[in-house]
Amino acid sequence: MKFQAFFKQATGRSPYPYQERFATSTVHPHLLRAPTGAGKTATAVLGWLWRLHHSGVPTPRRLVYCLPMRVLVEQSFGESQRWLMSLKLSEQVGLHLLMGGAELKPWHLHPERPTILIGTQDMLLSRALNRGYAASRFHWPIDFGLLNNDCLWVFDEPQLMAGGVSTSAQLAGLRHSLQTSGTCSSVWMSATLEPSWLDTVDFRGKFDVPPLELTEEDYSPGLPLHKRMTAQKALAELDASSAKDMKAVAKAVNGKHEIGTTTLVILNTVDRAKATYEELLKLRKKSATPELLLIHSRFRPIDRQALNESLMNPGASTDRIIVATQVVEAGVDLSARTLVTELCPWSSVVQRIGRCNRTGDDGPGQVYWIDLDEKLALPYDWQDLAAAREWLRKLGGADVSPKSLDDFKTREQIQLPFQHKHVLRRRDLLDLFDTAPDLSGSDIDISRFVRSDDPDTDVMVFWRKDSPSKELETPGPRREELCRVPVQKANDFVDALAGKKRGLAYTWDHLDEEWKRLEPKQIRPGMTILLPCEVGGYSELGWDEVSTTEVPEVPLNKADSLSPEEGMSSDPNSILPLPEPLTVTQHTQNVCDELQWLLGENEISHQRLPVDSHAGALKTAARWHDLGKAHDAFQAGMRKSNPDLPKNHLWAKSGKSGKLVHGRPFFRHELASALAIVKAHPEWPFEVAYLVATHHGRVRLSIRSAPGEDLPKDVVSKKDEITRFALGNCDRDPIPAVDLGDGVNSPPTTLDLSPMVMGSETSWTERALKLLQDLGPFRLAYLEAILRAADVRASKKEAGKDV
Repeated sequence: MKFQAFFKQATGRSPYPYQERFATSTVHPHLLRAPTGAGKTATAVLGWLWRLHHSGVPTPRRLVYCLPMRVLVEQSFGESQRWLMSLKLSEQVGLHLLMGGAELKPWHLHPERPTILIGTQDMLLSRALNRGYAASRFHWPIDFGLLNNDCLWVFDEPQLMAGGVSTSAQLAGLRHSLQTSGTCSSVWMSATLEPSWLDTVDFRGKFDVPPLELTEEDYSPGLPLHKRMTAQKALAELDASSAKDMKAVAKAVNGKHEIGTTTLVILNTVDRAKATYEELLKLRKKSATPELLLIHSRFRPIDRQALNESLMNPGASTDRIIVATQVVEAGVDLSARTLVTELCPWSSVVQRIGRCNRTGDDGPGQVYWIDLDEKLALPYDWQDLAAAREWLRKLGGADVSPKSLDDFKTREQIQLPFQHKHVLRRRDLLDLFDTAPDLSGSDIDISRFVRSDDPDTDVMVFWRKDSPSKELETPGPRREELCRVPVQKANDFVDALAGKKRGLAYTWDHLDEEWKRLEPKQIRPGMTILLPCEVGGYSELGWDEVSTTEVPEVPLNKADSLSPEEGMSSDPNSILPLPEPLTVTQHTQNVCDELQWLLGENEISHQRLPVDSHAGALKTAARWHDLGKAHDAFQAGMRKSNPDLPKNHLWAKSGKSGKLVHGRPFFRHELASALAIVKAHPEWPFEVAYLVATHHGRVRLSIRSAPGEDLPKDVVSKKDEITRFALGNCDRDPIPAVDLGDGVNSPPTTLDLSPMVMGSETSWTERALKLLQDLGPFRLAYLEAILRAADVRASKKEAGKDV
């Protein structure tokens, strides 16, 4: 199918010329420069889909669509969903929002499937750095592996991403240098981003593809884009008396609103937006008009969904004032007759103006800007605001249509500076490959790479009616429950709770496997925090630190019930309710069958995964991955879960649900499997043992005891005999003979933990670092992700669940 027909089937209109050039180009441009309102989302999504299905050109099977944090990503998701339905591709192409919390339909179980992943820079870049915000630490390597291989990354409006721009460029350069499995390319789409912003040490000189820019061919008179490019809107400065006084701002906004039209007000902070909204409510008094909407990033998704529907589908209400923050700067197809905006950096000025008379059908548009003094500059740099003020005053009362702004930028030779404050280096990336916390229990802070020095770096908060306890298992949060809160505000709120003895805040401790009381000094970016509903902190205004009203709990659908958070020794897939328990032999064969399917070695329709020469190592690892379940500690856990299990078999799945309690604290069967392989088959590539050890995300570059772990009570050391131990495994632990299926049998052996000793001939860490050096972090993590997917897919199918 030709691209024009493909695009028209999806959208109902013909593509703009530049959209066709993007889709049909031999090599994707790294920079697409197009003004707001020019259809960049459709360009990226439909261009990728067409190339994937109709171009015959090798195309990455995952599209990662990254938007700035303060963006309503649901609109991009909704548009993509409609396009897939129109193209009848909904069954063939996955579509997922990455917003933190548990996913009811995990995308990572389908590494073979073409998939569109849409999320914010916080959610996506943190996962690409192996420290996924609001994700289980044991899942970090899976996201890292799948998001850095076989992907097309698209950054929409990257000029709004602060330090994320530097990181995105560095990741692109490092993927090129360190190599990936399959192509992993990047495209930055913006009206104002300069090529020099991507000039980082590892990106520089590696990609020689000219930017794709709009020409007069795209918006000459008579063409559809001409109307948008020349949509009239006049500029004026708004006297709000004192920008510090939100009552004055609200009064000025109310005076400029035209009855029967939409007025959009964009403030630079959530606090100022909420204050303006409340003042407008007072001015409206008891009248039902104009309709007032408050839009910002501090709502729970379940509440924001209703706001989005009101925002994008006003229905009969055409008389409304929308008060918003930067959430509407990108990815939101919104058109207002009147725009009121606070002074902001020039790139944001252009984006905000693009929401006034966006289509050309709501004009003539009127844009008002409110000046700010230096004390009110945050979250922006004062120098950036000063430069924007100068250019706005040069424009005076001129027309500010997209074409007029482009002409002004050229005439004034405006060059937007960008300072690379925190640059991700190769050494940083390799350090991040190791997901084990340091000896103090802390993790590397990646916030400087995700959002630079942004003071609004977030944590995720959710509310539950019942406080967690050891007697009551508390499921982890769903995406619909999570509310983004700035770190400092979360610190202040938790501190106030403690001071007033109003209640406690909790965070998950993966070692003790329980929700533990959280102290303010422990809060870090990306953390997930549980609050009891009774302590407040949320209202109709979204996150509301002054509210003490009980917060309504987001109802949990029984059909969508979630498992408790994972801990160091947990293995939830081993205790799923099954029609009957499964032996190690049975489950192993199921995993091997799933892996063979994923690798495309059956007669199936999907394209083979780009594993190069590593398919053999993956298949061997799958066959041996659960050998360690023959360990007495694991079998004790199986029989404790299901006392009716016959003792003459080695069990992998108890067939019963509940909490798995091993015969030893912290026990990890995958470590036992890997140690047995290293001892029994020293001739095998170390890659096999590594993949076996890493298939649950607990053991990777090192073998060490868990904090607080002691020599198990059932182990008796002889005099002058050293007994090393780690994660419930000890020197000389017996592993009986195991039938691994397909004619493969493992003879009885005993464990040898000498690989945990640095500098020894069999040092695990030294061999793992050598493997990391040989394969590179991206390809190695990709192999981990594939084996994990096969294992979990098999477990879900065994339990009769869809994957």
